[in-house]
Amino acid sequence: MIEKKNQKSWFSRHRLWTAVLVIFGLLLIILAFLQFLPMTVDDESVSNPAASHEEALARVEDIQEMEEASGEINPVCTSTVMTHGEKTEGVIVFYHGFTSCPQQFRELGQQMFEEGYNVFIPRMPHHGKIERSQDALLPTSTEELADFASETIGIAQGLGDTVVVSGLSGGGTIASWIAQVHEDVDQAVIVAPFLGIGFIPAPLNRIVARAIDFIPNIPMWWDPATKADNPNTAPYSYPGYPLHALAEYLRLGFAAQDLARSEKPAVPSIMVINNQHDESVNNGVTDQLVAAWKAHGEEFLRTYEFEEALGLPHDVITPTREDGNPAVVYPVIVDSIERD
Repeated sequence: MIEKKNQKSWFSRHRLWTAVLVIFGLLLIILAFLQFLPMTVDDESVSNPAASHEEALARVEDIQEMEEASGEINPVCTSTVMTHGEKTEGVIVFYHGFTSCPQQFRELGQQMFEEGYNVFIPRMPHHGKIERSQDALLPTSTEELADFASETIGIAQGLGDTVVVSGLSGGGTIASWIAQVHEDVDQAVIVAPFLGIGFIPAPLNRIVARAIDFIPNIPMWWDPATKADNPNTAPYSYPGYPLHALAEYLRLGFAAQDLARSEKPAVPSIMVINNQHDESVNNGVTDQLVAAWKAHGEEFLRTYEFEEALGLPHDVITPTREDGNPAVVYPVIVDSIERD
């Protein structure tokens, strides 16, 4: 009788490939977990609307005094308010872009002021410092951004009967969050929001936003070639940023998107403006949020897109950019703001 030799399994005979398959399988499980785990914001801020125009101005003045007393803030970057001396029918809050400051919106803010609005352009957390270090934004947290949104809206309540918010890039992320959760706002005009990184496929952005937490912070330049001498960076803006701060804005946007899947947005009128030529943000991720909102009905939502042929940069607001075109962009934003 011939005895059969013990036959080893494929896995025993191919240990290297077995290890590769196990690692690949674990990686897939981790990626699936990161993709489908909802993002949340521990937003403990309480609505505190200013009871009058005078109270709203006093709050802004307190903020400005703290900014000036710190000795760290560029004078053109302090929080800005333009008021007609009394509470007006409408107030608009402009949220500047990630690494920029209120100066970015000053010209457009002046136009809205001349239209009869009171205008508030708050300085976003950790922005506008004289020392334009790549690490200036490192303390940023998603919860801090949510608190900032509530604080600035509370001030706006005392400046106008109707509150409109608008933001670009990181400011557009904040405006998107506000659109989803703030019932005390009447309209949101969201311009090229930073909800996803442009060169990363839309489905992978959520994974990247979570994965950044597990790696050391990396200081980044907007333009690695020119670094601090980037000609497209305004003198009051940061030429670089910490990767961890960038991820906090992404998480705020994904938290808004996750809520939008099950809840109708709180703001009754939303306008989303995209730029086809934009390579910095991911329009596909923005479209995901828009789709989630549309699932609740389309009567409250409008969209607009600047055509690729215009060749507009991501920063469509800063009036001094040589590749910008405020004559084309500003009227679209102004016309988007509803006038009842």
